[in-house]
Amino acid sequence: MSSHKISLFAAIFININIMLGTGFFINTVVLTKAAGSLSPLVYLLVATLLLPLIMTMATLIRQTPNSSTFYDFGRHISPFFGFLTSWAYFTAKLTSTALGIHVCLSFIQKTIPLLQMFPILVLDVLAIILFTLLNLLNLRIGKQIQFAFICFKVIPIIFVIFSGLYLFNGAYFTPDTFIISGVPLTVPLVLYVFTGFEASCSLSTHIVDSERNGPRAIFISYGIAVAIVFLYQLFFYGSLGMHLGTLAGGYLDMFPELFNTLAHHGIAIKKSALSLFYLAIASSSLGMAYGIMFSNCWNLYTLASHNHTFGKNLFISLNKHGVPFACVITEGLIATTYLLITQGYQIPLQQVSSLGATIAYTFSSIALLVLLSRKKDSLIIPILSLISCSLLISSFIWTVSVQGPTIMLLVFLGLLIFGSFMFYRKHLLERPENLFEKI
Repeated sequence: MSSHKISLFAAIFININIMLGTGFFINTVVLTKAAGSLSPLVYLLVATLLLPLIMTMATLIRQTPNSSTFYDFGRHISPFFGFLTSWAYFTAKLTSTALGIHVCLSFIQKTIPLLQMFPILVLDVLAIILFTLLNLLNLRIGKQIQFAFICFKVIPIIFVIFSGLYLFNGAYFTPDTFIISGVPLTVPLVLYVFTGFEASCSLSTHIVDSERNGPRAIFISYGIAVAIVFLYQLFFYGSLGMHLGTLAGGYLDMFPELFNTLAHHGIAIKKSALSLFYLAIASSSLGMAYGIMFSNCWNLYTLASHNHTFGKNLFISLNKHGVPFACVITEGLIATTYLLITQGYQIPLQQVSSLGATIAYTFSSIALLVLLSRKKDSLIIPILSLISCSLLISSFIWTVSVQGPTIMLLVFLGLLIFGSFMFYRKHLLERPENLFEKI
């Protein structure tokens, strides 16, 4: 049996690749603009808030090893909450696919000027169509490609850290650069970076000596990922200061500006290096977007298989490659809609992704509370997890109160309402207690 399991080292490697997607690259400028020199500390703040949630997910997986989807977690409360947990996660997670594709093509356009003659949204839609077709063929991203993605990803990170060690200016860290009022606004954006840890929790059951190495893999990889994003933001800010937050082109201008600063200090960097960094970030975004689309379709399949959606027979039908083709096509349509609504603007997409994940984490925490209550076990972990969820939701509410609701947020809330209506219609003839009874 052990031959089919992965080692602790391999698990740590895979977990880091899951957690380090595109978010921390594209957050660099917006975090500086919102929180100033406090921007690196926001990563540590959110990472601390997420610790109880990680423990909750790991505990749920150990408690229910053969049923570790968000739907299964929510069913410990009731069938409806199982549906809503999975539906919120499914619809919100596709914002990451949309954003990943847009970021990838934005950097590729910078690398290949010929592509700038085409509108970015046209390229985005074509990429989604391509991803949909590849997913219909059940084309997986192999281990070698995943290894190449993480190696590519490490190149700009190492460059930023070493550049920061050379350029670091302590004068950039003064009380007038501490924008405390902006910290709550950054929490959903930072949460976006760390969402995906639930996948690493699920992976823990496939590790050699999983009872001992599973938790070790999760917390070691999480600690490494937190340290990397903290150092990356710290040294990027330490190199450019508040000027980093004023870049008109956002994340597309941050490396050219870092190159210019190094040039002023007598260090000239070839333009080919900039293209390499662009391709590195593009590949990271590409891998994240494709991986989400590949795995997320099964959340919709699960809901359809439990007769919670319209067109059940269509959504549970598999093509000759063993893929639920209607679920994949639905993913492509939703991701395209998100891109057309937001025009690829990162903040509303990140906010909705974080909100959907927080909803799923909250219901999962309640589910663990219910499960442990029945077993008369300690309730410390789910209670701490619910406190963390409350703080995350509060930061989101604060953000909306300051910046106002976006069209993207309203669309997502509309999808939640539609999903609830769909569930109700599918079970209209059942007695209410069958919809909300505890499993």
